[in-house]
Amino acid sequence: MQATGEGPYVPPELQRSRRKSRWMAPAAIGLVIGATMGFAGGYGLASAASSGSGLDEKAIAAAVESCGMDEAGYRILDGGKAIQLDTKGEDSGDAGTENYLAYYCMLNELGVPETTQHKMDRTRALDGTQTDSWEGHKASWSYHPDNGVHVLIEGADKK
Repeated sequence: MQATGEGPYVPPELQRSRRKSRWMAPAAIGLVIGATMGFAGGYGLASAASSGSGLDEKAIAAAVESCGMDEAGYRILDGGKAIQLDTKGEDSGDAGTENYLAYYCMLNELGVPETTQHKMDRTRALDGTQTDSWEGHKASWSYHPDNGVHVLIEGADKK
């Protein structure tokens, strides 16, 4: 037995061979190609979604139909350049949709980023009206348990 100072002694018959794995190079190449295609595809979709204001009556109508949003949950403003979404609060006289799946579907269909949706979900009544903007759009929203969530999404002013 020979001590080398590099760790415990392992007899030669128990040592693994140190040959390179044949799968590493193809796996690395596949990872690089997949990441590149994912980024390019995502960028292409984002570019298509953000071209122009992205909000018009046709796009809003398609989102309403796709999501099954009831009339109490939305209102088209400024000839389709803006939309108001409204959820029902605890107050018995409050209007708004009780279909929260349709509400979240509308946010997704209208291209509201996940980060903005997260900010909306985290808004408390004490926070007042909040705002955010992204590629050609802006949103403002407020929440109160009695009144639900009120969201206004509009195309950003082009200067």
